[in-house]
Amino acid sequence: MRRWLVLLIATMAALGSVLAPSASAAKIPIGRLGEPLRVDFKGLVADVTVNNILPSAVPPGFGYPPRPPRHQVYRADITITPVQVPTPYAMAITYQFRGVTPTADAYEPRNSDSPDALQFGMQNARVGQTFSGGVWWDCYRDLVSNVVLLDKITGTRLAQWNVA
Repeated sequence: MRRWLVLLIATMAALGSVLAPSASAAKIPIGRLGEPLRVDFKGLVADVTVNNILPSAVPPGFGYPPRPPRHQVYRADITITPVQVPTPYAMAITYQFRGVTPTADAYEPRNSDSPDALQFGMQNARVGQTFSGGVWWDCYRDLVSNVVLLDKITGTRLAQWNVA
């Protein structure tokens, strides 16, 4: 009886390793600042470029002031050309640009009332109509080394731009 049990467990382990799917990294476009990347996610297709990341004054409507110890706000200038958009507001409810540091801090973008904020362009995106705008982060620890485009709802990584 014991031998049958050992044989059964060994057989199930062998079958489990053969039938189990292998783990793989997500296949997302990765580039450097200034490179346009094609982002294709559930029918929403766009060419997205993170042009630069620069220190910025606090934009209007930023909310609470920058936090210590760094007390700095950084702005990413982003250009988007929609290729396929199911609805004009699809980008606004899907795209989120996070600034990621070398120590794995991820800065969430802060809303702004600035007229050149990217959020306003994404609210009414039209196919073929290129628009640009800013995304601001309160960089209270390290500086941003990567910009990651995420799906707001699921957290799925859609694209990444490396600063250096």
